[in-house]
Amino acid sequence: MQKKYRLGGRRTFSFIYARGGRASGRYMTVITCPSARRGLRIGVVAGKKVGKSVVRNKVRRRMKEIVRRFIPYIENGYNYILVASAQASGAGFAELITDMSAALTKAGKLSDKENAERAARGE
Repeated sequence: MQKKYRLGGRRTFSFIYARGGRASGRYMTVITCPSARRGLRIGVVAGKKVGKSVVRNKVRRRMKEIVRRFIPYIENGYNYILVASAQASGAGFAELITDMSAALTKAGKLSDKENAERAARGE
């Protein structure tokens, strides 16, 4: 994911956790909050319930790659936090794509679900 899309800073994360809207899937939760800068910024989080550090980093890398492919289809002007659930460690790449697509659609932030999934799969 490019640097201009990265969400950083403890205060920013805390603000979004407190005021953001949530939409859950099987393997992740999407928290959205309107952005003051009118840009698109995304943070990916995997807590200790996901597994040890190697597993958490693997899940985080997969989620970042999927969201990188989804960026053209995600609504601009919002900050997003993607929180991995404990079951995400056992999920395959294709399952994470489908779940992220479903969670973003549930949140109302994904414009074209079929094309987004196709782009994420590399088709």
